Amino acid sequence: MWGRIATTAWSIALYVLGSIVEVLALMSVPGTRNDDESTGAHYAYWAVSLILWASVFFRRRHPIAPIAAGGVLALAGSSYFLLFLGLHHAMLRSSMKNAVRIGAVAVVIALLSVIRAGLAPWGDGLDRLFLAENPWLVSAFFAIASTGTLLAVTAIVRSRRTGDAHQRTAEVARGRADQLGDELARRNERERIARDIHDTLAHRLSLLSLQGGALEVAVAGGDSRAVEIARTMRSESHRALDDLRGLLGELRAGPAETEGVQASMRSIGELVRSARAAGATVDAMIMVEGADRAAAILDSTVYRVVQEALTNAVKHAQGAPVSIYAEASPGAGVRIRVSNPLRDASAVSERGSGAGIVGIRERAEQLEGEAWIGAHEGEFIVDVSFPWVGRTADDSIAHPAPISPDV
Repeated sequence: MWGRIATTAWSIALYVLGSIVEVLALMSVPGTRNDDESTGAHYAYWAVSLILWASVFFRRRHPIAPIAAGGVLALAGSSYFLLFLGLHHAMLRSSMKNAVRIGAVAVVIALLSVIRAGLAPWGDGLDRLFLAENPWLVSAFFAIASTGTLLAVTAIVRSRRTGDAHQRTAEVARGRADQLGDELARRNERERIARDIHDTLAHRLSLLSLQGGALEVAVAGGDSRAVEIARTMRSESHRALDDLRGLLGELRAGPAETEGVQASMRSIGELVRSARAAGATVDAMIMVEGADRAAAILDSTVYRVVQEALTNAVKHAQGAPVSIYAEASPGAGVRIRVSNPLRDASAVSERGSGAGIVGIRERAEQLEGEAWIGAHEGEFIVDVSFPWVGRTADDSIAHPAPISPDV
């Protein structure tokens, strides 16, 4: 509202100023004065000029109106102030090329006014008003001043508007970038949670499946180990529920509060013991140094990679021995190698979705590491390495008990 009031007030001020300008400018029009006294033509011209100056109220939306009205006054020989106002707003609404052309038109108009003042009787009244010997001197002064003002003000306003437009564009771009960043963060978080759910529950369910097969054989053959296998299955079921509760708690509280409590490189021994208890043959060499100095993301990633690689081996090569080598230290970085005899070269692609392998690759890339996964000389190998990432002040995580030496 205040902007509209200010615009209206400025338009009224321009109209009043234009009316005053026309009183002086009409002195240069032949026939409007007789022996320094105004004639009826003078008052008629001035009344017409007041009507024409009403077009100043339409200069913003319809600059052609003051251009046409100002052109009439300029042809009559009074002033081209109104015409220049219209040209100013026309240049603001035009492209740079057209604005330059309009500016050239304004220069030509001012130049023609100077020439007319020197060759014709127009301007005789102004030279006496400003005590000048030649009317073209006064006309030249006004031409230079008005044209320079027109071009300078137009350039400044266009530059300011261009700067404002660029700033708005930049703000929109920043807003869009922030929005895309938030969307990417949410997507990465969903993918991370999906990987954790897959790695955790798939591992437990694979062990339960392995134990279920052993239980079936034991019961069918009357083996006394059936009770022990059933007890182990119940223990693994409880652990699966604990893992699920931990993942759900992470969804509620956020990863900073829960990540690393279970998924820690110090808990790799628990993975190996669970696999062995389920009947898998696991040969493991785990060398972990400086786990308390590892960043939370590194700590959990080491655990998840070993977990998924072990799950993959147990699921696709049941009964085959699994070899695990894991080394992690601040000086040497991290190297994980999990292998098992490859009984069926197509087993991985046929029986699994491949989400675990994809998850291993994504975890390695997240830490700027490398992952080689595939068949080689009769074995299926998962070989992952990435640099050590030290713990920072923001990594406030609780670690489980240290890994047992019997692994």
